[in-house]
Amino acid sequence: MLRTDQPAPWASTAGGRAWPEALDDAGFAGTITAAMDARGASLAPAMAAAIAHLPATSVIDVAGGSGVYACTALEDRPSARATILERPPVDALARRLLAERGWAERVTVVGTDMFVVVPEGHDLCLLSHTLHDWGENDVRRLLQRCFDALAPGGSLVDHDAHVNRDKTGSLRVARYSVLLMHTTAGKCWSVAELETMLEDVGFGDVEERPAGPDRSVVMARKRPRPSAAAHPRRGRRRPGAG
Repeated sequence: MLRTDQPAPWASTAGGRAWPEALDDAGFAGTITAAMDARGASLAPAMAAAIAHLPATSVIDVAGGSGVYACTALEDRPSARATILERPPVDALARRLLAERGWAERVTVVGTDMFVVVPEGHDLCLLSHTLHDWGENDVRRLLQRCFDALAPGGSLVDHDAHVNRDKTGSLRVARYSVLLMHTTAGKCWSVAELETMLEDVGFGDVEERPAGPDRSVVMARKRPRPSAAAHPRRGRRRPGAG
């Protein structure tokens, strides 16, 4: 990594392939999806509790894996629905798991590249353990896709291990970040870094809340577009004016 300035692949599990290429293999994708699903079963309840105050009728879970995080978020929102956005072959694995767990009526899966399209029409966009796999340019691209897909006033939630605002800890998150920098193009982003990128895209009201051990949610809101009534055109003459 130091010689090439490029992340090293998980040689022992990915056969020496880079992460995106390794996920094209159904066997490897299945192993990773099962592992992330098991981790999600432990982490999702705290995440759902941290965002329980956010209104949501339609959730888009970007790179949502098995759907464990989206389903947990729906448990206290009985009228809400969710869409899992995943690339093949993970999308097929997600459909099977959702059907087995009885979520197929409320959760759908869209198989596509998240950097190409994020379906529109949702009021909550969830990114769980997603941004830490990517470098800054790709993170900004993805945040822009999510911003464009959200309805005005909708919320974005980044659920992950975050370095604190002034980059002094925690030590456990810093260690995890080293692992990510070794194997992916990303890292554990700091709250301040995410706030800057979110605001550059157009989000506001950025807030962080704890969501279990070594995890937090960074939340932001897509500002509603100003109405014409609130901002009349300059130079418009008043009725009856000279």
